This record gives sequence, structure tokens and C-alpha cells, in this order.
Amino acid sequence: MTSVQNVLAVLESAGFERLPQPLTVVGTEFDFEAAARGTDTSHDLVLVATDQVPRRRLQRLVAGLARSLDLAASRRPVSLVLLGGVAASDRIELERYARILPIASPIPDIAEIEEAVAVLLPLKLPNTDLVHGSDPVNEVMAVLGPLKATSDHIALIRAATDGPDAVRETLRRYANEGAGWTDEVGDSDE
Repeated sequence: MTSVQNVLAVLESAGFERLPQPLTVVGTEFDFEAAARGTDTSHDLVLVATDQVPRRRLQRLVAGLARSLDLAASRRPVSLVLLGGVAASDRIELERYARILPIASPIPDIAEIEEAVAVLLPLKLPNTDLVHGSDPVNEVMAVLGPLKATSDHIALIRAATDGPDAVRETLRRYANEGAGWTDEVGDSDE
């Protein structure tokens, strides 16, 4: 499998659809090495090019495609995966028309491809069913232990279940009690 095919395989596993070659937009053909479009949550048009394509030709292709997409009133953002890296001056010119996703290696492994195109891929969140956490209140009580948990600790932990304002109020009362203050406001006879 070639590097271009590996890029397409990564994109397809994320819900992208491979487009036929040459890519045709508004009757104009664009001969990129590969192209794919997002189908579900992504609407990107992703182009793939290697360092075998002369940079001037690539710049003309990307600029022409951008103009054709404008004529078609397309709202698809364009991303260009460049295998083999790109010079800074070439990148600046290409970025006028597309998001550039360079891969330094001309023959990257799947991990390098996934890292380069990560902005196009859905986030991989941990499975919450597999997280072995328990209720945070119970964890705090377990750390304190039954002998160390005072009535003040228990009051704060119970307040935590009602949110930060309840904790602030409980701490305020605790501090006032420790200082010998009361919540009663009296008239002063000064």
C-alpha cells in the first residue's frame, strides 16, 4: 500500500469518502494524487499530494481548485495533506487557499498520518464505562476514614453535593463559628 493510499485509509476510517480521479469541479478537472470529502460531521475536502508534484504546479492546482469552488459556491473547507514536507515559502502560498497538513516523511507510518490529519479526525474520548472511578464524595470519605471524618468534614462533603455556593456558605459558617462570630446583625448604640 502506498503512502497516499495509507492517508486515504486513515481518512476513510474516520468517515471520509474517496473521490474519483481526476477531481472534477464545475467541469474543470484537477489532477491531485488523491482526494476525499467528509460525509458526517466533517465537510472538508481533503487533497493529497506528494513531494513528487512540482510545487509551482501544485500551487496552480490548489489556486484553480479554490476559484472553481468559489464559482460553485461551495462552503467546504479545503485541506491539503503534503507527503514529504513543504518549504516555508511554498507553504505560505498554499495556505492562501487551503489548510496545509504536512507530513515530513515521504513514507510515513499510520501514527504519523493520524497525527498530521488529527484536526480532521473525530476526537477519541476514553470510554467512561471503563473508568474505574467512584463517587467523589465516597472517595473523600474513604481517604478521611471513619475515625478522621469530623462533623465539620461531613458537613462540607454534604455541601459539596449542592455545589460551590453551598460549600462557600458552609465554610463561612465554620469560620464564623471558630472566630466566635454570629450571623445575627444587631443595632449598635454608638
